[in-house]
Amino acid sequence: MLFGMALQFLAPSVLYLLLKPSVAVGQTLNYQKYLSRILDDNAPNSTAGNINIVNVDLIDEYIEVAYLPTIMTFTCYGRPTNNIGYYDGVASVALAMEHLNTGNGSIIPEISGLNETCPLRFTTESFDTECSQLTAINHVTSLTDRSMTGQLYPTAILTTSSRVSMPTSIISSLRGVPQVSPDATSSDLDNKDQYKLFGRTVPNDDGTSIPLLAKLNLLGINHLAVLYIDDSYGNAFMEGLILAAQQNAPELRIKTVNIRMNPDKEILRDVVRRLADIQYTYFFGIIYYTTIEDIMTEAYDQGIAGTGKHNWIFSDSIGSFLEGRQFEAGSKLALAFQGTGILRAAGGISGMATFDKFYKSMEQMKNDADISQIESLLPNDYDDGKVMNHSVIFQDQSFLSSPRFIPPFIFDAVIALGIASCRLRSEGTASFTGDDLFEAFKNTTFEGASGSVVLDPITGTRVPSSAVFLLKNFVYDKDATINPDTVQFKSVDSDVFALGEWDSHVSYTYNDGTSNAPPDLPPLVTDDSYPSTATKAIGMVFFAIIFVLSIGFGSWTYINRNKRIVRSSQPMFLYIISAGTIIMGSSLIPLSIDPSVTDQTGSDTACIFTKTYRVNQIVKYSAKFKRVKITATDVMKPMVALLFLNIVTLAVWTAIDPLGKNVGIDPHDRDLETYGSCTSDHSFAFLGVLSVINAGSLLVALQQAWQARKITTDLQESSYIFMAMALIVLVSGIGVPVMIISEGNSTVSYFVSACLIFVVCGSILILIYVPKLLALNERRQRQPNNTFSRSRQTPDNSTQSDEAGIMILSFPDEQKELESKVKKLTEEVTELKKENNEKTSQIDEMKKLLADIGEIEFEEEKEPGDIKKCFQLELDGDPIKLESKMKKLSRDLETMEAQVVVPIKENEEKAIEIKQMNHLLGCDEI
Repeated sequence: MLFGMALQFLAPSVLYLLLKPSVAVGQTLNYQKYLSRILDDNAPNSTAGNINIVNVDLIDEYIEVAYLPTIMTFTCYGRPTNNIGYYDGVASVALAMEHLNTGNGSIIPEISGLNETCPLRFTTESFDTECSQLTAINHVTSLTDRSMTGQLYPTAILTTSSRVSMPTSIISSLRGVPQVSPDATSSDLDNKDQYKLFGRTVPNDDGTSIPLLAKLNLLGINHLAVLYIDDSYGNAFMEGLILAAQQNAPELRIKTVNIRMNPDKEILRDVVRRLADIQYTYFFGIIYYTTIEDIMTEAYDQGIAGTGKHNWIFSDSIGSFLEGRQFEAGSKLALAFQGTGILRAAGGISGMATFDKFYKSMEQMKNDADISQIESLLPNDYDDGKVMNHSVIFQDQSFLSSPRFIPPFIFDAVIALGIASCRLRSEGTASFTGDDLFEAFKNTTFEGASGSVVLDPITGTRVPSSAVFLLKNFVYDKDATINPDTVQFKSVDSDVFALGEWDSHVSYTYNDGTSNAPPDLPPLVTDDSYPSTATKAIGMVFFAIIFVLSIGFGSWTYINRNKRIVRSSQPMFLYIISAGTIIMGSSLIPLSIDPSVTDQTGSDTACIFTKTYRVNQIVKYSAKFKRVKITATDVMKPMVALLFLNIVTLAVWTAIDPLGKNVGIDPHDRDLETYGSCTSDHSFAFLGVLSVINAGSLLVALQQAWQARKITTDLQESSYIFMAMALIVLVSGIGVPVMIISEGNSTVSYFVSACLIFVVCGSILILIYVPKLLALNERRQRQPNNTFSRSRQTPDNSTQSDEAGIMILSFPDEQKELESKVKKLTEEVTELKKENNEKTSQIDEMKKLLADIGEIEFEEEKEPGDIKKCFQLELDGDPIKLESKMKKLSRDLETMEAQVVVPIKENEEKAIEIKQMNHLLGCDEI
């Protein structure tokens, strides 16, 4: 048994000695060439788990073969991609297997002598995806169907890109074959429920986002446009980037645009137009190299590439597309690609021991024998029978010479699978499954070509802290450009991200050819629409006048607060009007700095409304011959109600939809104007409520003023109030439309606003205060010493001081009615006087008649206004006849006197009524 086990381990070595091929000078892949010959001549007999058992007829023994095929993209839509990175990737796979099969620990010390302890031998071949997921899926399906078909069964599969790995790893996981990728970075691949046996030696996109965000922050870039491919890889990368930005760079604004695979020209034009509409100057492209030329050509045409102001950085999905590429000098692509960059997890940097050793070994394979062996591993046919011409790549000077992304990572992937496989076999396991291998793979750690390889024990993804990230800068390679009509690009490792920090090795060259980072937004063109200095000076003069008048009139009110003229107008309301005009006039100050709507017209309207309300209340009760006292509390009620409604509305507005600055902004929230206003999203609703409240109060005030317009007071306040209200409405009706029309012209708008405020404030102050000033001055001239005040008798015989309340001289409707009554009474008095005269004449005639009859002596009483007559008769003649005649005459005289007395009494009563009316009308004082 021990002999059998020894023979099992020695068989591959013995066979190698027997069939050892001739070795060319400098040849590296000797064992791989030998193993290829063995496998060409001997088909696998069976499988032990994921291990191929190949019986070698020459020695009648078997060897165990771990088959690790690679699936990469060598052609795309019927034409070769000529992606040197994938060719270097195949070469690095062959190099890794050579070291595993021979126990060469020159790069990876952990595998030194592995061939003596591990019976497994490793081989590979490559398959072309042809840029098609379906083709890649067909390859995986075909490979995992090989069991018992006489073909090598995959121990594990090596794939590239997330776009290929995501659909294929679902199939391979279901069939028990692990899949490992050197460059599939989608974070979705960490979902073990869906991608059970997928692992990678590169960090995922979430890990890549961290250094990208750190670099943007270092450059002060806060605006980034992202163009991403609309597939599983692109979507996952974009979502991971946004999530990382939310957590680590909340100030960064990211706007995204997606593009589907194989877009036609119209779609491509629309996608780039959407990018241009964002108006950012930094772009991050999560796209494949197959469409990058078309995208950048269109970007140049639309002015977002090759301008010197716009800069592009790409994810590692474009591979080494630009490395060594030549373009016509001055062409669209030459200008567009200048100063671009690629951010990727690096396979290492110069100075790392394993990295330098790896690329030294890669360069050693640059000989005909090794290149021939590498070519044997590549697919040869494409597009239904066309033969690939790999010599184009092999003749490129950068082949196997320039560090690229995939080679170190795929080298480490093969080494990790080799170490894991051999560990399982060395533990005495005759066979192992894909699950066994993947579990061993996740727990494999070593110092690889790409640095310390540490995998997540759950997902099998490379831990980001164990990787190095590079910002590669693509610039013109002046040394390599021989033809002056062409330019060749080279990549420069400008910045390295390790241990959470960026270290700049070489200054990054931007699209403008300098190392100065351009701003992340286009230059701001502002409308410096400040009002002119002269206009603001006028506004300040207006404010000064309003302020001086308001303070002056307020002070005058306080000094004369005990005078009847001031008291009749209620000093408190005069104070409020002065304060309101000061506040309204003060709005000219912030208006000169930044426009804001500060309007106290509502307060002034409320005060004027309360005064007219007060006058009308007095008139109302006077018409009923009642004495009424209207207190300040009574007339403050409507003003307080209006103020309360305004405060509640403004408070709700502020709580629900607070005002924000609005000066006209560009798509990047930058101020386009230097002069703006405050707005909110639902301002119209709240302004409507305020307009209804204040406009309603204004209309009511106008109605009150209209009713009181003909009421004659000693100061004629009603007419002045009506004039002030009418003037406010008139000026507002003219000024507000002008302000709306001139909104775009800050000087005109400011001047109209200033004039509107000045006229409103001035009209209120002048029409309310000036009549009082003139009246007080007139009274002082009539009463120089001002030592007494008039008193007048009230209907209830009490004395009312003129110092209290408004003195109503007349009121319209009641005055007309009373004048009509007086006229009627006057006419009646005239008639009565006429009748009285007629009766008096009759009496005189009677007296004359009596005188003829006898001597009659009359004695008139001297009481004024009394018409009663006393007389004594001396009779001559027949006493009896005379007595009878006298009695008759006496009766007639009494009757006539009675007829005269009744009208006189009625006349006296009418006179008393007229006197009372005149007293109410104040006519007794005129």
